[in-house]
Amino acid sequence: MNPMFFEPKPLVVTEDKATQIMESMLLQQYQNSPNLKEYMGCFLAELDILFAETERVYLGRFIEYAVGEQQDVLGIILGQSRAVALPTAWFGFTDAGTVTIPGIAGFSDEATPADGGILRDENSQGFTVTPLDDITYRRLLLVKAMCNNLISVDVNTQYYLIQTLIGKVPKVMKLTSTVAFTTALEVSASDVSLAETALIDYTSKYFMPTGHTLTITRT
Repeated sequence: MNPMFFEPKPLVVTEDKATQIMESMLLQQYQNSPNLKEYMGCFLAELDILFAETERVYLGRFIEYAVGEQQDVLGIILGQSRAVALPTAWFGFTDAGTVTIPGIAGFSDEATPADGGILRDENSQGFTVTPLDDITYRRLLLVKAMCNNLISVDVNTQYYLIQTLIGKVPKVMKLTSTVAFTTALEVSASDVSLAETALIDYTSKYFMPTGHTLTITRT
């Protein structure tokens, strides 16, 4: 698995594991006994369900398969909550751009497809901090897990972690040391959205040296 292009995997389990085990262990002389197989199948059907659910629970503990509350448990282990305070540009109108309203963005277009505001829906109601969706949270957990096991971080690792976090390789992505204790990240605006840059900025505390800051520019 290359986490640079990490995407969630569909959780596929064996639905008839007990039946398969029975047929593999059945003596040859009973292989063509449909009545016996049907009789045993009445008991094995329950075991098939049990094996399938056990496999779902087991695989659900892995980052690539975990969803919902399963991800929340992994977040507790890794020390990373789903409720991340990121600046969100909600969709709205800004008086033809003549008045700047914090937190409001208009339509995107073909030139800047990643610049549009996000529609606020009922899933965002009741939250002071809007929780991350499963796909975004999975990438954040993966990066946090990788950072927890790093002794040091070089520039190649920083590129790798950023690409993992946004799930793609932008056409433009350049890290440059500007002044003391400051690193500048330049990314293409057509590939990296405002929300993604906010996520990179939040996560940079895990892969930037202590005392260093990261500035992000979309071009």
